[in-house]
Amino acid sequence: MMGSFPPLSQIGAVALGGCVGSVCRYLSSHFLAMWLGTTFPYGTLFVNVSGSLWLGFIGTLALNKAGIFDPNTRLLLTTGFAGGFTTFSSLAYETAQLYKGGTLDLALVNMAGNVILGMAGLIAGIYLARLL
Repeated sequence: MMGSFPPLSQIGAVALGGCVGSVCRYLSSHFLAMWLGTTFPYGTLFVNVSGSLWLGFIGTLALNKAGIFDPNTRLLLTTGFAGGFTTFSSLAYETAQLYKGGTLDLALVNMAGNVILGMAGLIAGIYLARLL
């Protein structure tokens, strides 16, 4: 029925996946900043590329391998985890900060790197899933 509320099991799956994805995003950014420094937002680049790979892989498996995931697991892994893990809003903010800080070159590298490598990650995830 149009306008009905989704089942609580689906909401719970998205919430749990989002919680885990957000914590993984935070830890990724934290450790990459420790290891590589803070002059460039390496954590955001990493989560956007690896999150694109993840979504390409899991999404393709879910579409091409009927029954591999039940609907709640698919929601947990895609809308929940990938939604909590990837950070487009962080990408936009950090790119603006790089630009405002006078480093247009890094702002452009950040934007292009996230878009190009994110698409490459998505395509790689699709390819890997199709190998199974």
